[in-house]
Amino acid sequence: MEIELTNISIEGSESSRRALLEDINIQLNSGEITLLLGCTGSGKTTLLQTLAGLKPPDAGSITIDGMPFWKEGKVKQSILLQMGLVFQFPEQQLFARNIQREFIYSLRPYRLSESQQQEQITKAVNQWDPPISPELERRFHLDRSPFALSGGEKRRLGLALGMVTNPHWLLLDEPSAGLEGQSVGLLLDALEQHRQTGGGCVVATHDLDTFLPCADRVLLLQEGRLIADLTPRELHDRPELLEQTGIGLPPSMRLAQQMRVAGFDLSFTGMTPEEMSESIVQSTLVEVGLRNESKAAMGAAITVAESDDVIENIEGANPKLLPNTLTHSGGLYGVMDPRLKWILYILLVTAAMLQQRWLGLTLTLMPVVAALAVLPRQTLAGCMKLMKPLLFFFIISTALSGTTLSTEGGGLHFGFSLMQAEGTLLNVYRLFIVTLASLWFSLTTPYGRMVEGLNWVLGIGKKIRLPVASFALAVSLIFRFIPMIWSEWQRFSLIVRARGKVALRPNTVRIRDLGPMVIPLLMALFQRAEDMTIAMEMRKVREHSMLGARSSLLVWSKRDTWISMAGLIGFVLLVWVRQL
Repeated sequence: MEIELTNISIEGSESSRRALLEDINIQLNSGEITLLLGCTGSGKTTLLQTLAGLKPPDAGSITIDGMPFWKEGKVKQSILLQMGLVFQFPEQQLFARNIQREFIYSLRPYRLSESQQQEQITKAVNQWDPPISPELERRFHLDRSPFALSGGEKRRLGLALGMVTNPHWLLLDEPSAGLEGQSVGLLLDALEQHRQTGGGCVVATHDLDTFLPCADRVLLLQEGRLIADLTPRELHDRPELLEQTGIGLPPSMRLAQQMRVAGFDLSFTGMTPEEMSESIVQSTLVEVGLRNESKAAMGAAITVAESDDVIENIEGANPKLLPNTLTHSGGLYGVMDPRLKWILYILLVTAAMLQQRWLGLTLTLMPVVAALAVLPRQTLAGCMKLMKPLLFFFIISTALSGTTLSTEGGGLHFGFSLMQAEGTLLNVYRLFIVTLASLWFSLTTPYGRMVEGLNWVLGIGKKIRLPVASFALAVSLIFRFIPMIWSEWQRFSLIVRARGKVALRPNTVRIRDLGPMVIPLLMALFQRAEDMTIAMEMRKVREHSMLGARSSLLVWSKRDTWISMAGLIGFVLLVWVRQL
């Protein structure tokens, strides 16, 4: 079974100014372990998600045994069932009350009988949680809560959930990150078994020490482009490729370089400690006349090798929270002073809260829509996806508020009050306008500029000893969480689609999958909130923070003055409309 990618390109956000993948041509073969190497942002994760059928290419085609992946905007379920994508943080997908339910959810799309399900679950547990001794209980007890496991055990369970379905293609994103030595050994054994049974495997990694010795092929990515397609041995002969892309050399290559500098040439470069030892011995026997000089060189090189053993190649794992925002662009919103944005935001929200009629609220909505309309197309599309569930919530709230219940005549009578529903709809309409304004503000203002602008706005309060520092911090964090929730929602929707393996259009989630998505989503957001709190404590954010201090981030221009005057005029007009 072969997967062929022909001229695959995936566009990035308009503010990133480059493609995520550009003109990729690859043929992946069964029975091979293929490594994807590259720095953070090189396109490894995007390529894996494209292979898994989660991201449609903007150009090019993907086929499996000559059959196209995408048809009418969807990937056939028969193809999805052959793909096993394990994300970079597999432990974050856990949601069920016990481990048994986690396995059953992963196996549900395959429509197996109960006995077949239990057989595959038992096989996965034996593979990823082998018994150490009869006295010690296994960690993956099926009735145990997955949240009772340690961090490394959760990650190992996440890998087991990805492989319990026996997919033909394993797509692994940094699978060795956070695993101890024993778990890495289990992972390598699983990959070898998968290769022997004829399955294909694609591993995105920075852990060259672990995966290069067992790989059949290496694909090197740089800024979305494929710059090399070669074997591990050929890569060892061309270490400059790794240095060119900024990945860095594994210990075996660095040891060989150090020994060459010391005047000791190896007969070949080994990819494992055992191969390196053999190479050193053979080279020593060949150069008998240089033994004395070689000893000194080997001693220095071995010292370097021992120090390299403690160096880990860890990829920066924090996901980009704002992949499609304008926070780093140089357009109109990028050069606007953050104080101006705060002033406009406060004026607009105040005007919206003062409106009591449909006409006034609609007029208040118009500048918000105009401000959002000039966002890049991809960012605007993301806003629409975020607004859909919110609109659904508003509609349900309005319908429930208008529902009436009475017991006249001795029975239950349901009715509907248009007056009650209209009152609720007016309030949620106002909330919708404020939410859109908040979304615009958070998407167009970097966090640091937002805080600086708020500090200036609240500077007057500090002079009269109001606790404005705590207020500024709270408001800033709230705005920080708006795009964070959006980003996390997108990430967990991909995870659920990868596990659910149902033929859906991109960025679509079934209602039945909301539970498996929302629970990990909330836990991730709680963890983010805790991390931010700890970070604030470590940076000693206190009441005596400098509020209102001048900063290089605050540069007020004449254009800002004219915009602020226009905003004030608009605010006056909206207040005047309220009186009509």
